[in-house]
Amino acid sequence: MTFQKNINEKVYAIIGALMEVHKTLGPGYPVDYYKNALEIEFTERNISFEKDKLIDINYKDALVGRLNVDFIIDEAVVLSIRVQESLADVEVQQVLRCLPFVKSNMGILANFGGTKIQYKRVIPSSKHPDQHKIPRSLGYREHGRTRESNPII
Repeated sequence: MTFQKNINEKVYAIIGALMEVHKTLGPGYPVDYYKNALEIEFTERNISFEKDKLIDINYKDALVGRLNVDFIIDEAVVLSIRVQESLADVEVQQVLRCLPFVKSNMGILANFGGTKIQYKRVIPSSKHPDQHKIPRSLGYREHGRTRESNPII
């Protein structure tokens, strides 16, 4: 099985779990409720995951903070959960920012805030392939694309 096919199967399984949680709970709950429900759903579907992983953020070799990643699925996909009216570019940028720190090339941004679940598949842009190999210092803007192939710049 090729790497891309394996990643796509993981993404489809994750999206299926997202849809099941949204179908069962509906909109309007705090984000922690959805995270707990996803934890149950991932366990039932035998999807391995890490929940609420903290990642150190350094500036000139000094720790300046820790970034909380909602889920890391199968050590390959970053999943970020939101509960708000709609998703903005800044949320996509936050997912892109996480990818090099967890050595991932795929992210999913999910929003449970509406009557329909909203999700975006986020991958680094092929125009800037070396940008995500090594985390760069803070203060630059990532380039990437969503599933809809809209450039995020």
